[in-house]
Amino acid sequence: MLKYLRFRLLLFVLLGWFKPFAYANHIVGGELQMKPAGAPNTYEITLIQFWDQNNLIVPTPDNGGNRDVMAYLYIYQKSNKRYKATVKLDYLSTEQITYQNRACANSRSLNTSIGYYKGNIYLDPANFSDPGGYFIAWERCCRNGDINNIEKPGDNGMVFYLEFPPLSVRNSSPEIVAPNGQYICINRPFSMPMNATDADGDELRYSLVTPMRGTTSPGVTIGDSLSKSSYPLVTWSNGIGLSNVIPGSKPLAIDATGKLTVTANALGLYVFTVQCEEFRNGNRIGLVRRDFQLLVIDCNDDQPEPPVIKMEGASVSEVSFCPESPVELTTDDAADWSYQWQLNGLNIPGETGASIMVKDSGNYSVIKSYTKKCSRDTASSLVHATYTQSPPAVISADKQMLCDNDSIVLLGNGGINATSDKLSWRNGPALLEAKGPALTVKEPGIYILEIDDAVPGCAGKDTLEIGREEWTMALPEKQGIPEGSSSRVIPLLNPDTPSYTYAWSPPDGLLSAVSEKVATIAAPAQSEQLYHLRVTSANGCTAEDSVLVYLIKRIYIPSSFSPNGDGHNDTFQIFNAQQRIEQMRIYNRWGELIFQSTGYERPWDGTYKNTPVPAGSYPYVVKTAEQEINGTVLLLK
Repeated sequence: MLKYLRFRLLLFVLLGWFKPFAYANHIVGGELQMKPAGAPNTYEITLIQFWDQNNLIVPTPDNGGNRDVMAYLYIYQKSNKRYKATVKLDYLSTEQITYQNRACANSRSLNTSIGYYKGNIYLDPANFSDPGGYFIAWERCCRNGDINNIEKPGDNGMVFYLEFPPLSVRNSSPEIVAPNGQYICINRPFSMPMNATDADGDELRYSLVTPMRGTTSPGVTIGDSLSKSSYPLVTWSNGIGLSNVIPGSKPLAIDATGKLTVTANALGLYVFTVQCEEFRNGNRIGLVRRDFQLLVIDCNDDQPEPPVIKMEGASVSEVSFCPESPVELTTDDAADWSYQWQLNGLNIPGETGASIMVKDSGNYSVIKSYTKKCSRDTASSLVHATYTQSPPAVISADKQMLCDNDSIVLLGNGGINATSDKLSWRNGPALLEAKGPALTVKEPGIYILEIDDAVPGCAGKDTLEIGREEWTMALPEKQGIPEGSSSRVIPLLNPDTPSYTYAWSPPDGLLSAVSEKVATIAAPAQSEQLYHLRVTSANGCTAEDSVLVYLIKRIYIPSSFSPNGDGHNDTFQIFNAQQRIEQMRIYNRWGELIFQSTGYERPWDGTYKNTPVPAGSYPYVVKTAEQEINGTVLLLK
C-alpha cells in the first residue's frame, strides 16, 4: 500500500511538472456530461467550459496560453471516496455565445464563448457495481478576481462535478441548455433558462447550491487523483448566502422548470451553481452541477417600444406550419434597432435580423435593443409555433404500367375530396387541367397529386410513376404439318422474358399444354385449323396473334414413267404437290442438269432440249418448304 501511495504521489508530481501552472481566470463556469458511447461499457465524457474571451489566451507554438490543450478528470466511488479511474479529454471546439443586446455587451466588453473537451473511457462493470454510485470531478484554479459575492475570488479554484449510478443502471447525465449571452439590469426583473434535458426521461429537480472551491490553489492550479474526503466550498462574502446569492428585492432563485429569476439591487459580478438532480422511480440516481457567473449593470432607462411579431403583415400569437415549408415571422425594422430572436427563451445563433424563418416548433420571441447606445432592451410577446399535418394525399391505381392503346385511372384519396381543399395534378413539372380527384392517364410519366388546405404552404403531396410496357409477339402467318405427323409452332417475343404466361386455343389438336410457350400441334384432320395465342406479361399487358395450320398430304413420286405417247404414264407426274414444290431439278447419269423448274407448273416429259433422252435412271431433287427429296426415276421406252 505504501508503494502504491508513493507511485500515486510521483504520478501527481510528474503531471503537475509538465502541465502549465496558468491561472484559469478566463473560465467563468461550466459543467460535466456523461453518456454511453457506441461500444459496450464505453462512455463519452464531456467537459464544458464558459470562457471570458477577454482573458482567454489561445496556445501557440511560442506561447503556452491558458486554454488547456487537454484535461484530466478523476472518477471516485461515493461510499468511500476511493479513486477508481482517470479519463483524459482533448480540446475539441469553441462556440461563441450570442448577446441579445450587442450595444451593451460591447460597451461592457462582454465576450463569452463555450469550449468543449471530450474523451471516451471503458469502465469494467465488475469494478463499478457499488449501489451508492460514483462521481467525476475536475479541478482548476483560479477564478477571476473581480467576483463580488465570494471571499478572495482570485485565490479560489473551481470544481465541476457529476454523479452517476452503478453501471448496472444504464444512464445518461442530464444536459443543461447552453446559456444565453445575458446580463442583469439593476432593479429590473430578469430571467434565464437553466433547464436540462434527459435522454432517459428521468425526473429532474433543480436547486441553487454553494460553488466548490476545491483543493487547488494559486500554487497548485491543476487537480489530482488523490482521494479527498470532500471538496471545500467557497466562502460567501459578508451578508451573502444561498438565500441571496445575487441580492435584491427578489434574490436569485430557480424554479421547478429550471428557470432562474432575480431582481437585483447591487451592481457586480456574481458566481453561483445550479444543481440538477435526476430521479428514477423516486430514487436519486445522479446529478450535475453548473458553475456560472452573471453581471449586474446599471442600464439606461431609455427603452424602445416592444417589438410586434407579424406574419404576412398581421400580428400573430399562434402559427402552424409544415416541417418542409417554413414560415417567416417579421417585426418592424429600423437602422437604430438591433434584434435577437429566441426559441423557448434561448438565443438563436445568427438570427439577429428583423425576420426569421420558423423551422422548429416552440415559443418564438424577439429581443429589441438600440444599435448604438446601451440601454434597456425589450421583448415581444411569445408566438407559439406548432407543426401541422399536411392534408392527406394518396394516389391509388389498379396498375402502374400502361399497355398499348390503354389508359389508367388515378384516384386521389380514393376519389373523395373535401370541398375546402384545393386539388391539382401534375405530370412532372407540367400542370394538368384536371381538378377533380380522378385522373385518366394515357401517357407514361411521374404524376403528382397536391392538395392544399387553409394552412399556408402546407400541401399534401403524393407521387406515382406510370410506365409503358413495350413488347411484341408474333406467330408465323401459316404453317403446314405433314399428314400423320406433328410440328412445333414457336412465337417470336421481343423482349423475351420468363415472366410471360401463355394461352393457346382451341385445345383440339394440341399435343402440348395450352399454357406452354411453344405449341406442339398434330396435323389437322381437316385441311386447315386456325390457332390463337394470347400472351400476358407480369404487368397484365397482353398480345395476341394467330397461325393457320394446314394439312400437308404426303407427296407421291412415281419410280418410273414411259414417255411413248400411248397416253398412259407419259410424264414424270408428282402427286399431292398442291403448289408445295418450290424447285425441281433432274440430272443425267453424268451429272448434267437436264431439267429444272421453279415451282411445279408442268411435269418432265422425258426430253432435253426438245429431244427425247434415252431410257435409263435419272437422279432428281425435289425441294419443298418442309423438306428436300432426293431420288431417281426410271425412264422406260
